[in-house]
Amino acid sequence: MDAWTLTSGTSVLANASSVISTATTLASDPYFQKVLASQKSLIVDNQEVIAKFILASCNEDMSELQSIVADSPELIDNLSATGITPLIYGIFFNHLPVLEFLLDHSADPDLSDTAIANYTPIMWAVYLNRLDIVKLLLNHQADPYLCPDEVNSPKKNAISLVYPEKTEMYQYFKSHNIFRDGDLSPTSEDFGDDYYNQIDNEIDDDLSNQIKLQSITGTNIIAESDLDVQEKEREKIDSYVEERTLSEDPILFALPEFDYQKLQADQYLEFDDSDIPTLLDYIFSLRTSKTGTIQHETKVPAAIVFQLLRYSHMKAESIESTEFLFDYFITRLRTVTNTKSGVFTSGGDNSNKIGQGQQSQSQQTGDIVLLSYWLSVIQFLHFYLCKNGLYKNYPKFLQELVNTVQSLIATLSFSINSRLNLLIDECMLDFTSLIDVSNTLYAKDWNLFKTKKKHPNTYDDIFNMLYPPNEREMMKPSPLRFVQVLGALDYVLKLHQVDNILKSQTFSQVFYCINCTIFNRIISQSKYCSRGKAIQIRLNISTVEDWLRGHNFKIQAPDSDSGLKSLLPADYNSSFLINLLQAPKGSAKDANDPHFLSFYYTSLFHIGKLQLQPTIELLQWLQCMSTLRDEDSLVGTINQFDSLNYYQIVKTMTKLYKYEVEEVKIPKQLVNFMKRLQAEQGENQVGNSKSHYMTQTSFLSKELYIYLNPNFVFPVALPTLQELINNYGSGLGGVRIYRAKKYQPSIPIDVLDDVEELLAKNKSDRDRTFEQQEYNEDGEEDYDEAGHSEAEADTEENDGISQGTDGISKAHSSNNVVHNDDKAESNTESKADVKPFKSDSLFKEVQLPSSLAHRTWGDDDIDANPW
Repeated sequence: MDAWTLTSGTSVLANASSVISTATTLASDPYFQKVLASQKSLIVDNQEVIAKFILASCNEDMSELQSIVADSPELIDNLSATGITPLIYGIFFNHLPVLEFLLDHSADPDLSDTAIANYTPIMWAVYLNRLDIVKLLLNHQADPYLCPDEVNSPKKNAISLVYPEKTEMYQYFKSHNIFRDGDLSPTSEDFGDDYYNQIDNEIDDDLSNQIKLQSITGTNIIAESDLDVQEKEREKIDSYVEERTLSEDPILFALPEFDYQKLQADQYLEFDDSDIPTLLDYIFSLRTSKTGTIQHETKVPAAIVFQLLRYSHMKAESIESTEFLFDYFITRLRTVTNTKSGVFTSGGDNSNKIGQGQQSQSQQTGDIVLLSYWLSVIQFLHFYLCKNGLYKNYPKFLQELVNTVQSLIATLSFSINSRLNLLIDECMLDFTSLIDVSNTLYAKDWNLFKTKKKHPNTYDDIFNMLYPPNEREMMKPSPLRFVQVLGALDYVLKLHQVDNILKSQTFSQVFYCINCTIFNRIISQSKYCSRGKAIQIRLNISTVEDWLRGHNFKIQAPDSDSGLKSLLPADYNSSFLINLLQAPKGSAKDANDPHFLSFYYTSLFHIGKLQLQPTIELLQWLQCMSTLRDEDSLVGTINQFDSLNYYQIVKTMTKLYKYEVEEVKIPKQLVNFMKRLQAEQGENQVGNSKSHYMTQTSFLSKELYIYLNPNFVFPVALPTLQELINNYGSGLGGVRIYRAKKYQPSIPIDVLDDVEELLAKNKSDRDRTFEQQEYNEDGEEDYDEAGHSEAEADTEENDGISQGTDGISKAHSSNNVVHNDDKAESNTESKADVKPFKSDSLFKEVQLPSSLAHRTWGDDDIDANPW
């Protein structure tokens, strides 16, 4: 008995997961105590075959099991002995081979017990948090939705026993879409008063399961209110799971909370002005030199810069040093990302230069990973400056960050647009999936040699259309290749944890550029201005709308409307801030205008649809233009357009539209009516429009208000402090403690070691340089004093030489020797007091010449300089 208890306890300890992690916890469970009691009663009286069968299941005696099942297979689902099936015994004692054997011999995976809690086997497996057993039961058709007691507990099933703290189990059920609407968590009466057991398990199906392909009108099937509810429920579950996961991180658990108001030890970096270039070199090398998670941890560079600014402002109290460090960092960032202030390099100008080669195109486009990385760094630096209140002392920092964010978003958008320009013609404008469009005959074309494509009329052709495309088909130009570029941008922004408000602005700018490019291509070429071609292009654009539905999200607007004004000093005029989005004026039209902040607090689908609206309206006009017959229908049609102006409508009617064979032309009186309307109200309509145009000038004409400007850059908005706290801080009520620690400006240990090593090396170099300078200055002073004494001695010697007698000359020679000896003695005596000059070795030994050197005057020209 003791041996069996030790063995089974060890097995339970080895296989239990995070919730039931020790044998002590399992042994204290009341349900497990009932199982042990029933097992002991069988040991006392084990004469019956059913008792031997159950004990063999408990002890994992496979030979005994095989012999009993061979003789009495009806005992597999027998409940007469204890009210518990052998299958449930095997689940309690975690004997996977026993379970596989019983299930292979037709054991019922849905037969519940009658002695403990009336649970099915899969309910016991979920309760004990044994994922491998759950997988085995599901493979043998176990029903996780089965409720054994429909009368007393109508909603008690295996789904209701899954809690978010059971991380692996919860993720398995979620990833396999086992959850469904209406599944409720168990009450606290069933499992004690544990806090986490009281949280409702309100889980909906993933949003992607509700997205379906729509018609070319692209109506959103998900209402905004439903999207809000889904987002809140998903965020509630995901935030709880994230907090539970972060609480298990020992580094975050031991990390102290960052004090933004007071300067604490290990929460700032002490530096000197000469350290700034070296530190910035290290900061800008983190993305490429580091490996693993640090390579994409954008909060690390922001934390280093913030701790440097924090020391300079709060410890050194140097305004000049703080401003110099910030300006140096921004200048270096603009240089690395090629985002000069006020200058934007658009990739839209290269749309017609496809033949220049892929290498030149790659040089013209920017690195979206690099741009997204530094956009996220600026975001976290803004978060830390808001928390610390540095904007009140340095309001110009906020303006610099606004300008930098605008440059980064614009450059990122132009970089994506330059890649999409190569795909617009093949994937969006020229791609044809409708055979009737390919077979359309136009009135002004040569249709004599044109062959029509056939519809798929055989069984094999229709059957092949149901299969997904193969690799060769996927490599062909199609709208799917177009949205893959958008998927790459979405992945990069998620990788660097860019805030949703910045993400919305980035996608808004991207879709604005896409709309302008497609619109200008259509309205500049007659081959795209036909009824059939408009239907096909509209169908291709619906692929982009489907992508928007699949990646849809909505940002919750902050409660306070003060925005960034609360971050600035009270006496500072916030109207001086430029490149900022306008605050909402309370009008419903503000949500449809990308120049207002409220536009970006709508859903991503709404943003993308409105930015693509000019192109969609143009395609709708091309589809219905030739069907209009009177002025009333014409006026009713053009009044439905919010973005298309009279100049664009007149051009399509008079110059561009390509009629099909036997298509009725629009009446001339309607064309004349539109021309009069353009002349009378065209300027006012354009003045009230929110579109941005560019003038297209040719040799003979100048077109106004026709083409959209793809290079226009919208103002931007930075997330407010409330939004940043909700997304990267402790959240509402301060309950997200570990998430706040994750994103606080603490520097990882390995990065901190590198920074301290750089600072120590720079300090050592400065000390060495300072000592060398002092050493050089002292040596020069000694050298000057020695040179002055020698000059005085030479003067005395020259006076003696001027007497002109040989004896005096000999005396001078002897005196000179004595003088040199005295000078050598004096130098030897003062050597201990004065530091030696590093070049004094040149003068320690003097070798006199063996002969005199004199000038031979007759050898050179008489005009030569004698000196």
